[in-house]
Amino acid sequence: MKLIVITRPDFFPGEAEAITTLFYYGLEILHLRKPESDITEIESLLDKIPEEYHSRIVVHEHFQLVNRYHLKGIHLNRRNPHVPQDYKGHISCSCHSLEEVKQHKPSCNYVFLSPIFDSISKAGYSSAFTTNQLQEAHRQGIIDSRVMALGGLDSERMNDIKQFGFGGAVLLGDIWNHLGNDFIPHFLRLRQAAFTPIILSIAGSDCSGGAGIQADTKTISALGGYAATVITAITAQNTQGVQAVYPQTDETVRRQIESVMDDLPPHAVKIGMVHDANIVTAITDCLQIYRPLHVVYDPVMISTSGRRLMTEKTIQAICEKLFPLCTLITPNLHETALLTGNTINSINDMEEAAQTLAHRYGISVLVKGGHLEGNEMCDVLFHRENIYRYSVAKIESHNLHGTGCTLSSAIATQLAYGNSMEEAVRQAKQYVYQAINRGKNMQIGQGNGPLWHFF
Repeated sequence: MKLIVITRPDFFPGEAEAITTLFYYGLEILHLRKPESDITEIESLLDKIPEEYHSRIVVHEHFQLVNRYHLKGIHLNRRNPHVPQDYKGHISCSCHSLEEVKQHKPSCNYVFLSPIFDSISKAGYSSAFTTNQLQEAHRQGIIDSRVMALGGLDSERMNDIKQFGFGGAVLLGDIWNHLGNDFIPHFLRLRQAAFTPIILSIAGSDCSGGAGIQADTKTISALGGYAATVITAITAQNTQGVQAVYPQTDETVRRQIESVMDDLPPHAVKIGMVHDANIVTAITDCLQIYRPLHVVYDPVMISTSGRRLMTEKTIQAICEKLFPLCTLITPNLHETALLTGNTINSINDMEEAAQTLAHRYGISVLVKGGHLEGNEMCDVLFHRENIYRYSVAKIESHNLHGTGCTLSSAIATQLAYGNSMEEAVRQAKQYVYQAINRGKNMQIGQGNGPLWHFF
């Protein structure tokens, strides 16, 4: 389900910062509703919110601001019931009966239906619908993915909203009543209760369960997402090494991707083991057709020991066809050296390499520095002309099998939740750190054991 927040009707100190923080932590849509405002007050608030988030804001008043600030769209209500002349953008509207839903839904991107439960923000604004009415409306197709529930919603009622068939939950009183230390933790609880992102992992199968598809599925599930999978190769491997690899055909990979995309389009795609140029072509063809919003690729070209895992033809196909369709790539130091042609010996080298690859392919790049000398592990992200360092103390552990798979699928999941790239990487890094720490003393297999994903 979508998670939508409506602003308080009044202006309050720190409001722009609070809104920005919600966006930073993955809020998809904010409705800017200030019934008594004049246009200069709305402009002042918008000016304090970073431009990168303006495309997630819908206004209830002063519709002329949409084009000026490149906002998401407009919301129609009883105060402002008409679409401006020649307006062609995003439209939503408020409905207070099922008849109004049927009337307005065809001309809107989505509609609000309220009050579903007794309002939290408006005393005396009681639920207008019985459970039976809502269930019947869903059965008839009146309530569907384009109808958003409003009124009295909190985390405990999210499952009810899902059962009634609503496409989203609209929050007002509940979210703003938690301003303070619990503001973001409460929002994250609401987000997870409302939204289950679908993440597609395209990777090889590790029968021992530590890496590949199996590690991706565990990671995505642990972070509250739904994992779909496309298997590029079946491997016979365990904690002591890889004994055999059985590649899938490009047609098999293509058909798997099409089956997933046609029925449950993912919010993000994670790509791992791609060993054949024909499979690269199959994946890129599908990405160009379906255009998923986020594509995170862990280019498994060279093992952590330095052994090359791909032919030159496959690497060339990846660079020419696959990289430009990605949102983020996550090469290790060996892979970064291969791609840039330069040896990587320091964090400065990592930063230069990340920038080089980002500019070459028009994407974001996370260079993983886990094998640099020293007691600290530092990864470097180059994103939109900014460099971010993520440093943590190294954990002494022999259980590191699947670390790269876990990190890339965690980033994909965090992006699917709507987090910014910087925040998605930060949260994914925290998750991997805890998974390594919790698994360091476990004894699974006789060699390089796995992380523990379900801490």
